[in-house]
Amino acid sequence: MKISDLRGKIVAVWGMGKEGKEILNYLFSHKITEKFVLLNDDVCEKPEGFEKYKLYCGNKLDAGCKEADVIIRSPGVSVYKPEIIKYRNKVTTVSDLCLHEIREKYPKCKIVAISGSKGKSTSVSALAFMLEKLGYKVGLGGNIGRPLIELVDEKYDFLVAEISSYQAVDLTISPDVVMFTNLFYVHSDWHNGHENYCKDKMHLVANQKGGDVFFVNARNQQLVDYSEVYADKRKFYNCEDGFHAEGKALYCGREKLLVIDDLKLSGNHNLDNLAGVFSILQYLGMDIKKAAEILRDFEPLPHRLQKVAVKNRVLFINDSISTAPEAAIGAMRSFAENLVLISGGQDNKQDYTDYAKSVEACVNVKAVITLYQTGSKIASALREGVKRDDFELLEVDSLEKAVASAYDLLQKIGGGAVLFTPTSPSFDFYKNFMERGNHFMRIVEAL
Repeated sequence: MKISDLRGKIVAVWGMGKEGKEILNYLFSHKITEKFVLLNDDVCEKPEGFEKYKLYCGNKLDAGCKEADVIIRSPGVSVYKPEIIKYRNKVTTVSDLCLHEIREKYPKCKIVAISGSKGKSTSVSALAFMLEKLGYKVGLGGNIGRPLIELVDEKYDFLVAEISSYQAVDLTISPDVVMFTNLFYVHSDWHNGHENYCKDKMHLVANQKGGDVFFVNARNQQLVDYSEVYADKRKFYNCEDGFHAEGKALYCGREKLLVIDDLKLSGNHNLDNLAGVFSILQYLGMDIKKAAEILRDFEPLPHRLQKVAVKNRVLFINDSISTAPEAAIGAMRSFAENLVLISGGQDNKQDYTDYAKSVEACVNVKAVITLYQTGSKIASALREGVKRDDFELLEVDSLEKAVASAYDLLQKIGGGAVLFTPTSPSFDFYKNFMERGNHFMRIVEAL
């Protein structure tokens, strides 16, 4: 279904967040339809300009769904909700509508999507940056930056989209080129379990056609396993004969392409993702060496191993985007100096055994400070898994105390880095990881 197929229909928009408001405004301003039904899980204010329309919430949602010809589901609305299942034949999404519309209007535009549990935002941003500097007109959007609805009225050479599992799960169209960074244990509640999460993520490539392709990180076993069902379109990266990371360098076969220390990006684990990005560039026929030179000027995104400040020989690093133990493992392995980690957030039924093993193995990690809902769970795993005499574990009840304690610990041993890598979602304590990261930075600046 395309956006133009909604003309004159009664359209229910479920979710009054940014994407819900954007699609309402687009359909109204482009005179696609003026017949709307508003749906939201909880009671909320109607969007400006749409006050006259009915808003259905809670136990009234079924009535609102029944009234509509088409239901546009926002990403935050799980496909496992009873009403979504009941009215599945009516349900679509902004992502699906936009991808169909772009494919129809601009058949020469190559649609490239990146997904994964971690690393997708930096990957799409780096890819779009290099393509632009190579002289192409690039639209960047989806789960990052501009919603796809803002990109449908302009012609691009490449549309580069970050697609989350929430957006991938019920797509009826697949991008021309897809890259998966990894699969970790996240979002299990929304997907009714980890198994569903992995399958829903892979659905992004379920509708690829002849000539389409997707790239998979060969070092992530879950990704390799769950992508097997679509193996006819699959290519691997992080293999010795292709683009792969070794230590601080990215190689193409045996030829060294770049070194992480020459980039503004921090973290060796970013090289794993760049191996996939350069695999896409090579597939698209780009000048790889020129792209590697261009990447030197790429500015990293905030809250992703972001260097905040250096105070009295202590470097503070904001990695608030870290919402899974695997993200913290990759981050801690990227630094050689003395490290104190600050970890904790909302419980998402994650296992911290491997996190503890990595802390034990990374002898430069001198302490971990835990807090929030998962604090005690992380601390318990560390007590079981870390037996080094030079390691210290602290449990605190506020981020202010965590930062102050980490700073004091490193001052006593001559300096190092404080790595704020929560390993858990931000919700219940913050609106999102950006608010959490900004809080950390304010605390650091006030030291």
